[in-house]
Amino acid sequence: MGLDLSRIRIVLVEPRVPENIGMAARAMKNCGIFHLVLVRPVDHLSVAACRPAMEAFPLVQAAEVHNQLAEAIQGSRMVVGATRRGGQDRHPLLTPAAWIREVLPRAEGQEVSILFGAEKDGLTREATDRCDVLLTLPAHPDYGSFNLAQAVLLVCYELFRASPDNAAGNSRLELATMKEREEFFSHLESLLLSVGFLHENNPGRIMSSLRRLFGRAGLEERDIRILRGILSQVEWALKQGPRP
Repeated sequence: MGLDLSRIRIVLVEPRVPENIGMAARAMKNCGIFHLVLVRPVDHLSVAACRPAMEAFPLVQAAEVHNQLAEAIQGSRMVVGATRRGGQDRHPLLTPAAWIREVLPRAEGQEVSILFGAEKDGLTREATDRCDVLLTLPAHPDYGSFNLAQAVLLVCYELFRASPDNAAGNSRLELATMKEREEFFSHLESLLLSVGFLHENNPGRIMSSLRRLFGRAGLEERDIRILRGILSQVEWALKQGPRP
């Protein structure tokens, strides 16, 4: 099977400009993507939001609306964030084409959420920490910031282009749920703090990199069980003390 666009969810986190909601919906429909999710948006049913949507108005009308990001992505097996800002804790940044080619096939037939942040500040640290993969849209260095709806269009268009020919591999992976992954990361952070690998005043910097590392691996449910088993065994061994 190839890329299934029906499993793609476009998640706008705290959009503040109503016109961008409508234009994003129009961009989605242009590319055959129909699942719009909004987190703490401005009034998405206002005239200002709906008029730019044109024939994509039903997407705006049917949009899922959530108060919390965790609720919006809890059923997704892969969470992707679009960001302009780099930095050590946001490394590596993949282009949409590289993500579609190298990582997305691991989630064949499963729900994938793509997060876009607010117009002024983009995705928060809280949001990027929940992402398995971070995307960047290459642009001229003098002005690298895209409008929210433009960013949605560029990512959706890459998905649309890839959909007929994307080879998804020989077998379908059952990726772990967001809940399973969050429980694993909490377990991992707790252990790494206890052995002094993480600095207790700022564990998030290294944990962000670890989240991205495991996110690129496309963890299956069985992988999570094995990894948590390893963590539990290490905890047990630490309590026993050094061997004679």
